[in-house]
Amino acid sequence: MPRTLKGLMNLDYVEIHHVPFVESKRFGRGTDAEVLKKIELQVARALLSLRRPIRGAEVLFFRSVLGMSQKQLGSRLGYSDVAILKWERNKLKRLDPVNEVAVRALMAGLFEIKLLGTFEALLGDPKCPKRLVLDYDPLVNREDAA
Repeated sequence: MPRTLKGLMNLDYVEIHHVPFVESKRFGRGTDAEVLKKIELQVARALLSLRRPIRGAEVLFFRSVLGMSQKQLGSRLGYSDVAILKWERNKLKRLDPVNEVAVRALMAGLFEIKLLGTFEALLGDPKCPKRLVLDYDPLVNREDAA
């Protein structure tokens, strides 16, 4: 029976409709791990495409979806793992523009999303809607991001 999933990791503004949930006498209502992986990938791609401003919470989310350590992400960006840790600790603080552009450009490549290459196009749009509401897309394939 499809349901609505609200919140995903530290992203309380995310809402996904038509998520397939299953009932279990032992575990109650929930969703399959593969469905959750597809949802995470769909949300990550939407955050990048819709130019949602990137805060520490989004950095942590992207890194978790990709299964990267702070050290791995820092290395890819030319930063230390301590810098990534500082961003993630300040979950609600938006990254500085240069860092936001660097993270968005790297993540767009890793999630195979084509974005315009101008600085302004890679910077988050502060007029972005407060909520991210999506319909679950069962065709999203996690391997696409590898």
